[in-house]
Amino acid sequence: MLRKTVGTLIVASVMMAGCAETGGPVSGDTGMDAASAYAAKVVNSPEDADEETMLLMLSEELVQELGRGASDLAFEEACEDTGVKHLERLFVSDNALARSKGLHRWYVVTFEDRQNPSAVAERFASVASVEHVQFNTVVQRNYGSEGTPYRYEPKAYGEFDLPYNDPLLPDQWHYVNNVDLSVAQTSREGADINVKEAWKLCAGDPEIIVAVCDEGVKYTHPDLIDNMWVNAGEIPDNDIDDDGNGYVDDIHGWNFLSTSEYPKDITWNEDGDRGHGTHVAGTVAAVNNNGIGVGGVAGGSGNGDGVRIMSCQVFSGNSSATVASRAKAYEYAANNGACILQCSFGLAGGMVTSDGQFELTYGVEKVGLDYFFNYRQPYSPVDKNFVIFASGNDAYHLAGYPAAHRDYIAVAAFGPDYLPAVYTNYGPGTNISAPGGDSSINMTTESDRATILSTVPSECKEYDTDYGYMEGTSMACPHVSGVVALALSYARKLGKEFTYDDFLAMIYTSVNNLDHYIETCSKVANGINFDLTPYWRQMGTGAIDTWRLYMQIEGTPNLVAKTGEMTKLSLNEPMGGAAANLTYLDIEISDEARDALGLEEEPFIKNGKLNICCNKNGSAKIRIHAIAGGDVLGTEGVMGGTAFSKEVSIVSRESGMAKNGGWL
Repeated sequence: MLRKTVGTLIVASVMMAGCAETGGPVSGDTGMDAASAYAAKVVNSPEDADEETMLLMLSEELVQELGRGASDLAFEEACEDTGVKHLERLFVSDNALARSKGLHRWYVVTFEDRQNPSAVAERFASVASVEHVQFNTVVQRNYGSEGTPYRYEPKAYGEFDLPYNDPLLPDQWHYVNNVDLSVAQTSREGADINVKEAWKLCAGDPEIIVAVCDEGVKYTHPDLIDNMWVNAGEIPDNDIDDDGNGYVDDIHGWNFLSTSEYPKDITWNEDGDRGHGTHVAGTVAAVNNNGIGVGGVAGGSGNGDGVRIMSCQVFSGNSSATVASRAKAYEYAANNGACILQCSFGLAGGMVTSDGQFELTYGVEKVGLDYFFNYRQPYSPVDKNFVIFASGNDAYHLAGYPAAHRDYIAVAAFGPDYLPAVYTNYGPGTNISAPGGDSSINMTTESDRATILSTVPSECKEYDTDYGYMEGTSMACPHVSGVVALALSYARKLGKEFTYDDFLAMIYTSVNNLDHYIETCSKVANGINFDLTPYWRQMGTGAIDTWRLYMQIEGTPNLVAKTGEMTKLSLNEPMGGAAANLTYLDIEISDEARDALGLEEEPFIKNGKLNICCNKNGSAKIRIHAIAGGDVLGTEGVMGGTAFSKEVSIVSRESGMAKNGGWL
């Protein structure tokens, strides 16, 4: 990695200061007293600050001086006074986007010995050419419950109508919820991501890369190895940065807790590791249809077509990356091809309460996130990247940051009962919901069945197997990352491109109605009644639905029927505002569609409305044939109209259509 010592840099600048073209050194006088300078420039609290490093945002003029080997006398004196050992640019990027976001102005100083962070910050705040001082803080992991190993006999596979042969797929209710009462007595059909039929259209694309910022991903896991990102520009284990990206031998990603003094490859079995990163990665893209283990949301169909996982390690054992290391992880993910940033961590709800407060106090992290967010990957069908965070596990009425920031997707969690999980954050800042599991609703010894099953490292002390259960918004988040990865894959397959705003709107409106259940049901958690009132209209736009997102990408109209009863669906959207005046010829329905929707009687059209009774929660496409310009078709001997047809998606759900059409 790129390294520079402050000693070398400052000595060189002292030697050159007299002949620098821009004249003499800038004065250290900021024009304000020390307390005022501190308040104006020091952006965050020293709590949980690293005592060996400090982050500085320098003026453009000082950055240019340093680039020429010169410096600023007042800055040099501050470095000497505080015992600076190293001074280096935090980020490696020097492209137009990096400069527009100010990445080149952020530096990290490393001290000879541990320092008093507040005293050091005060000293640097007194220097005019230092514009911001940020303590290099550590965000503690906020994962929720411990994991448990999978210890059951796999279910009889023939009981379930599933498209892939992964033996534990029937246990993954969060993909296809078949109301298995061994999961929970309150399981509901459809409390999932509605992915089964979507898989038949597109199961992934190896060009789509998801960066998992978490514990290290076990890249040798038998259910992940074929879907791991591989840096083709790097020759393994030759101790050379072959591709010149600033990282040596980064084959599957990078461990951002690694330093020159503490070099570490990606790890997953340090003391204190829980297998969290490997579990998250499996939800996104465990290999499907390979005859082993579990499935992944965007894991492909067994033909090498799964999306790829890049491991950006920011937690290791009992250690967490500093804010500087996390920012570098985001930069790395962008520079090396990721278009989705999967982040199941963050601050507790209520610690930060506005976007402006986050941008100021976590400035360097925001800079790194901005760089990733705006970095257009050449293969992506969308002009920006997706940053997806867990909303938090504090059962708090505000999402935690960074999730709550308006530029990122914040994910809340529900259980197999389709109700808010007892731990999930909700309310302002929360954008969308996904399965995160909820062990509290199952008072049996098999409570973990109501949580999320995925891949884990068998080396972690909690496991003696490669598969295990966890719950949390940490688990809901990768479901959304996986669905977005699938959607980008499908857009590529169809050759379509979208603006970020349009694609985001499709994600947020491809949802099912959670409020229907919150409004009409009670919930028993841990044996006591759980009040659902605060969650009404507070779980984002609804529960993410893969099929409905696919239909929006296609441009196929979605009609939502209520399962188990005859539903009248207006055809004004697919057939036009005069749908009631058309003459309809027939409704074309494949056997596969009939089975998916549980159709036992023929649908019919009357007064411009499709009358349909779906007996199963499901998704399928049908084709409606009609006449334009008359009551009969024109023939050689009869004047009449022209036949046309329109494909329509039917989504059958117990809750039916939300009163406001999908927005909750």
